[in-house]
Amino acid sequence: MRVDVSGKSFVFPNECACCSTTPDTSLAVSASRSRGSKVVHTESKEWDIPYCCDCVKHIRAFEAAGSFARLFTFLSILLGGLLGFAVNPYLGLGIGILGVVGTVVVYGNKVGEARAQCSTNCVNVDVAIAYLGWYGTLHTFEIGSQRFACDFMTANQNKLVNLSSEASTLLSASGSVVKSVSRSARRYVS
Repeated sequence: MRVDVSGKSFVFPNECACCSTTPDTSLAVSASRSRGSKVVHTESKEWDIPYCCDCVKHIRAFEAAGSFARLFTFLSILLGGLLGFAVNPYLGLGIGILGVVGTVVVYGNKVGEARAQCSTNCVNVDVAIAYLGWYGTLHTFEIGSQRFACDFMTANQNKLVNLSSEASTLLSASGSVVKSVSRSARRYVS
């Protein structure tokens, strides 16, 4: 669920963003943007999101699987290209294809291992919240857990902007009074 909030600081619920248990650590989510053509200025913003150690383990395992897949796909294609150029094009093509197929199989197994570490309450094997960016004081988050989204919106109710009908319905169902700041000119994060 996409949630827009306006301000410089926000209250994040004291629960794991993935499984809703008591958090004992946090993970940072960040976004960067650059401006300028001759002199490039890059600005980044970061938020610490509460997680439990078990969810951090499956998130790290999933990220490691992705890193493995990117590295070994590159190496397989590189090796295939070198062999194809130096020895035989068909041998190089075969080695490259075999390496990529092997990488996909191992990646699938590693993702399966990461999923096996998830509890039944986990909303995602990857991070449960993404920080999409900001414009001025308007910050946009993509939140995977409806419970965490509802608790986050309730805690920051006076800072909500551009409240979607889905978010409004979720807040109403939880018994929270919906107070959304409406902007006449909506600005979207790119």
